[in-house]
Amino acid sequence: MTALNPSGRRALQFGLLYALVGLAVGAYAVHSAIGDGWDLLPICATLAAFLTGISLWYWLIERRAATHGHAGIRTGILTGALAGILAHYLCWYLLILCANLDYLWFGTTSSLGEPPMNPIQALAGAAVFSGFSLFLFGWVTIPAGALLGLLMIRLTRVLPT
Repeated sequence: MTALNPSGRRALQFGLLYALVGLAVGAYAVHSAIGDGWDLLPICATLAAFLTGISLWYWLIERRAATHGHAGIRTGILTGALAGILAHYLCWYLLILCANLDYLWFGTTSSLGEPPMNPIQALAGAAVFSGFSLFLFGWVTIPAGALLGLLMIRLTRVLPT
């Protein structure tokens, strides 16, 4: 097994840092939620933040640095803010997929006795749900991502590898 190259390492660092934001927001949301069934939210929020953070950092920062010689501060801020937006969608999609697995394995239904939406319906459902979560928590996730993007660009001085 080979070690990660510097660009992969920086993307991984950003993904892990942003996963902490997902964990904190997910844990707070579960703590303040009314009703049952939110147990997987911190896990899905952490995973969604990690995946969006690492992917966007690699595609928007590292690839730009490889072609242009560097990535600017604005690009870092935009990448972090975009991760703060897209993580909501991915989190809801993961939650719906988990609900489907729970339904298939254990027969768990909604409080009205309905099965969860299927993975194809979940594509639209996650968009609707993420609109609500962006309204409730986007004021934390978007600036936190932008700040982490700024800090990562400043601290790592992204150069082509």
